[in-house]
Amino acid sequence: VSTQSTWAKEQMQEFRETIKGKFDEKEIKHMYKMFHKAAPSGKMGKKEFKKYIEELAIFKKVDHQESYDQLFRGYDRDHDGTITFKEYLQYHLGIVFSTEELFDIVFSMYDADNNGYIGREELVEVVTNSTRWMGDCDVESKDVQDLIQAEVDKIVGFCDVNKDGQISKEELIAAAEKHPEILEKLKNLA
Repeated sequence: VSTQSTWAKEQMQEFRETIKGKFDEKEIKHMYKMFHKAAPSGKMGKKEFKKYIEELAIFKKVDHQESYDQLFRGYDRDHDGTITFKEYLQYHLGIVFSTEELFDIVFSMYDADNNGYIGREELVEVVTNSTRWMGDCDVESKDVQDLIQAEVDKIVGFCDVNKDGQISKEELIAAAEKHPEILEKLKNLA
């Protein structure tokens, strides 16, 4: 029993370091319970993640064919195809408190091919998916597609300093340093 108790204390200490004092022990335990309900093995793959997202019922429109890849990329910090509890904590830390983790989370959500750049098509795909999930608009409608394209054009125009049609990490960092609200906007569009 003392070994298990020592392990639990060590784990809690590691979790506290991960979340930098932003969540209390009760909140960590709640998140741990939610995570392990979805991923009893301690690692959440895409299938478990899809089930987890659907059970949260945060989206108005649920398409059972949807895989929620952009959200998965935001959680999967090391891009190994699974989410650990530490990555789960880091995601919530970044999203809730807009910590420095937010930059990596947002960039990963948009960078579908993981090439270090956010292309125009990737922006369109992420914003279209999110708009569809929210269920307020018909993303097949030409008016909605035009609005999404206009939003993407604004983001690319604002961030793409070298005008190569894509946004590098460096360009996004520079844009976010001048205008921190750009990360919030991209987070909300994802």
